[in-house]
Amino acid sequence: MKRILIPTDFSENAQKAIDYALGLIEGKECTVYILHAYHGVPTAVGNKTTTKKQLKQLVEDLQSKKNTNHSFKSVFETDSVINLVNKTVIDKEIDFVFMGTRGSSAVRQMLIGGNTTDVLKHLATCPVIAVPDGFPAHLPLEVAFATDFKYAFNKEQLQPLVMLSELCNANLNIVHIKAEKNLSDEQLQNKENLVVHLQHLAPRLKEVPMEDTIAESLRNYVRENPMIGLVALLKTKHGYFKKLFREPVVRKMIFQAEVPLLVLPMLR
Repeated sequence: MKRILIPTDFSENAQKAIDYALGLIEGKECTVYILHAYHGVPTAVGNKTTTKKQLKQLVEDLQSKKNTNHSFKSVFETDSVINLVNKTVIDKEIDFVFMGTRGSSAVRQMLIGGNTTDVLKHLATCPVIAVPDGFPAHLPLEVAFATDFKYAFNKEQLQPLVMLSELCNANLNIVHIKAEKNLSDEQLQNKENLVVHLQHLAPRLKEVPMEDTIAESLRNYVRENPMIGLVALLKTKHGYFKKLFREPVVRKMIFQAEVPLLVLPMLR
């Protein structure tokens, strides 16, 4: 993890994402880009100049207080959050994007109001970690990777999951929400290949009974297993990811989540 990007609207929730990200990379060399997309609206507090100074001061404060292995840089433009995030991910070759899930202005607008799936779709080449506002900034002891085994993973797609698990020295659980009576031959093959790709992490396979929705099933599994500090999903065009974002309860899963959510891009 050499370059991470964290959008901020200067809220406590945005600061939570910063604290969580810096906790993960503590002691590791990394360039941290703190991004603010400016929107000049009549009700906004401060103008463009003062907002830019505020971002500059935040970056300077982070540089003075945090690990000397971390280099902090600011990204400030008049643009929408999603456009600026996309541009920065490409231009700076960002490895991970961290964001708070209840920011009060720009980040909130990006995540709430029916735009969640659009944001994740546009960030097609970069993993995203959504950090809930009430989550303490500590490393996960266990990671839950939710899959329906309907997709044939490759090593590149799984690399961010591997990197985070190794970085945290966390146990990895492969969690299957049992929505069908039996797995198909294709699912069984995908399951076997997934275990092979992740075998150096010694993953544990978990079968979870299907409840009202996939999202609710995952949330209950996490609640019943307090050692889990991160839930991961692959952003597929079908399967869990698509089903989750069709479910009304998905907003509760993301915006009322007890643990961070990692969404992996579907690379080919």
